[in-house]
Amino acid sequence: MSTAAPTKAPTRAPERAPAKPAPGASHSSGTNAHKEARPLGVSSGPMQGVGDRIGIYGPGGIGKTELVASLTDVGIQPYFIDLDCGTLGLDVSRAMCGDCLVQTFEDVRDTLHSYDMLDPFGAVAIDTMTVLEERASSWVIENIPHEKGKPIQRIDDYGFGKGYTHIFEAVTLVLQDLDTLCRRGKHAIVVCHQCAEKAPSAQSDDYLEYQPRLQSPPKMGKVRERVFEWTNHFFRIDHDRFVKDGKAKAGDVRTIHTVRSTTFWAKHRTLSHGTELPDTIPFLKGDASLWKLLFNKE
Repeated sequence: MSTAAPTKAPTRAPERAPAKPAPGASHSSGTNAHKEARPLGVSSGPMQGVGDRIGIYGPGGIGKTELVASLTDVGIQPYFIDLDCGTLGLDVSRAMCGDCLVQTFEDVRDTLHSYDMLDPFGAVAIDTMTVLEERASSWVIENIPHEKGKPIQRIDDYGFGKGYTHIFEAVTLVLQDLDTLCRRGKHAIVVCHQCAEKAPSAQSDDYLEYQPRLQSPPKMGKVRERVFEWTNHFFRIDHDRFVKDGKAKAGDVRTIHTVRSTTFWAKHRTLSHGTELPDTIPFLKGDASLWKLLFNKE
């Protein structure tokens, strides 16, 4: 796969062409004359045929990719956009560009737009979003010019945090691509590495909190918060911990956390089939209990 820059670099992430109006569709007049008229209505009850937006994070080697691969145990075939080479030892389907794994930001977006290729799969996983953010940073440097024509060699060269805003906007385009796949009935999964950040508190001293490792600069586009808000479910995997002699010790059992606490981010929203996820789910080798609960599979 060639990574050479194009002869004339685009100045924004590639967009898909607008959909053509359906046969017989009418158009409104006036300032909206060129907009496709769509009927408005009301939907009641759980939405059907729409994929879930799922996030998974944890320390390196904890089994995040293994967990996504176990979707096959509930009849969902995942398709990996493997940016971290985490699937190489697994029997899974993964995105390729020529003889190489898909790596560049442009190739990731092209893959997400390849609807015919993705049709046989029930889920698309970006593994990891942490690495994709790094690819987005490289894409921004190569393709977004400085507003005053100054040369750009690193993200801080844009000045005043503007480079991080460009990264935020680029990642937002990927989330929009994933939203389109969800509307086509596929589950969208973003895997992230983990970091520990100091969380400010208005009621007590600041404290450390485990969070997905994505950029979160002050007073500008925060990819970490945006991705967390975008998901319907965000699960954290780590080993069980217990306190002995006043010190936290790691146990031997991996645990999936589904609810946020004062020490880590996690969440899940109401499930359409009415089942509530427990706060913690043991994650044994080869176990797909999370997916069985999430998708109401026996």
